[in-house]
Amino acid sequence: MALFYNIMSSTDFTLYALNSSTGLFDVSAAAVFYISEQDIKKVFKARTESVDFSDISSVDLHYYIHMDEWPSRTLLNPVNGMLDQALSWNPIVDTGEPDKMLVKHDFIRYLASKLFNSINGVFMFNNMSQMLDDLDDLGESLYQQDVSASLWKYAATSTSALETGYVVDNSTGLKATTKENGSIENLCYIMMNKLLDENIERFNDLVMDASGVFSLPILEGDTINYIVKINPSSQQHLATNVSPIGGRVYQIKIVVDDGTNVLTNPN
Repeated sequence: MALFYNIMSSTDFTLYALNSSTGLFDVSAAAVFYISEQDIKKVFKARTESVDFSDISSVDLHYYIHMDEWPSRTLLNPVNGMLDQALSWNPIVDTGEPDKMLVKHDFIRYLASKLFNSINGVFMFNNMSQMLDDLDDLGESLYQQDVSASLWKYAATSTSALETGYVVDNSTGLKATTKENGSIENLCYIMMNKLLDENIERFNDLVMDASGVFSLPILEGDTINYIVKINPSSQQHLATNVSPIGGRVYQIKIVVDDGTNVLTNPN
């Protein structure tokens, strides 16, 4: 799993295991969800018997994902990502109406622009409600099969079978991954190494419990990113006899904040 650049003092995690498709894509637009620093620190944790992180190869670490602590308000159905936020970009149009600025609305405008050469072509669709419902279902499927499945696969209370690098940590009695797990779904390990590579100073004042467990020092302003590609029906272009219509690629950004940002009601 490749991770990319650091912007100022924030860390941007790109987790390709959460992607809906494999391969490299030109991103069309970026949509935003929010999770608070307090909440995300409950989810991603690690345990060590050392306090020296200068050489990670010599430190015995266990990594936990506590999905039972994932906040219920942050449901990552990608079609409900917000395109009118400070860190979102390139919607087809900004309507000024938050409840019409989600990925699902943007994709329908994209189809209209391709079919009718104008975003006003959305008014030509006589099944708008059905299109939105279908996109909701698609997004829920992507969320369950890619995002949620990847986060739960190596969770501390997962029902997944133990394997190399996915063990029961005797110190806590919880399932945890180790560096021996080379999967791109070893998400907590990958995020930990990203922080050690780019923000090792964050580990100077870690607070550990009696077992050596600590929260990953993920801070307000960090983002967790993945890619979703939504494709139209293969026959969609025949409606107006235009050229075949390609998919639209969205970067989904989970922005760590102070808990004050509000997610747009997707209903």
